[in-house]
Amino acid sequence: MTHLKIKETLDLMNTVQEQLLSLADDIHLSIDPRDKDSIKKGYEFLSGYSEQLTQFTESSNVLEEQIKNFFGINPETEDIVKIDSIRNVTERERIIKELDKTKAYSLDENFTFKRPYGFVLGNTAIKGLKTWKSLYVNLLSTLYESDKVKFKKLTSEPKFVSNRGNFYFHNDKSVFRVYEKVAGGFYAEVNLSANHIKNVIIDLLVYFKIEVKSLKIYLREDRDA
Repeated sequence: MTHLKIKETLDLMNTVQEQLLSLADDIHLSIDPRDKDSIKKGYEFLSGYSEQLTQFTESSNVLEEQIKNFFGINPETEDIVKIDSIRNVTERERIIKELDKTKAYSLDENFTFKRPYGFVLGNTAIKGLKTWKSLYVNLLSTLYESDKVKFKKLTSEPKFVSNRGNFYFHNDKSVFRVYEKVAGGFYAEVNLSANHIKNVIIDLLVYFKIEVKSLKIYLREDRDA
């Protein structure tokens, strides 16, 4: 199997996962809050769908790691170019100039069925992203570098624990079913749709006292058009 075929296979696995997560968002939005039958039918479906999707994602992630380890490649990271130091002003400006050839999006957009390509926040400029999970992990790294002390307190912040008591961040990976290792030796829940990740990012920026509108996101669709 060629390197290109392996990359295409892994990209397809990630795309399918993110589209299934986005589909759950679409179904949730289609529920009519004025219609009891719509509410009952919608939430009965979502309850079973969410559990099956989590199982699918867990299995997919295991397969993905096996493929990456066997072939020694990681398509999610090999195309990424990230500049996060003020010492690399020239390179950072070059990336921003390239990104700005397309439309910049803010966090008030609907990202359902869309794919990221890059983002700019403060001194950080990054391009070559393929998934929302990758954008999320890289943004967490940027926030960690901006304030390590504050970052380490995320696990005790109530807003980063769901209504069901599930953590978004923790230093013990066993509390998660689907997770990714992030900066500072922490782990993050990544079984989240694009819009769910967007909402967590908004809370993170508020928590770190960063202007929400200062984050610019660039989509892969714009570049591929």
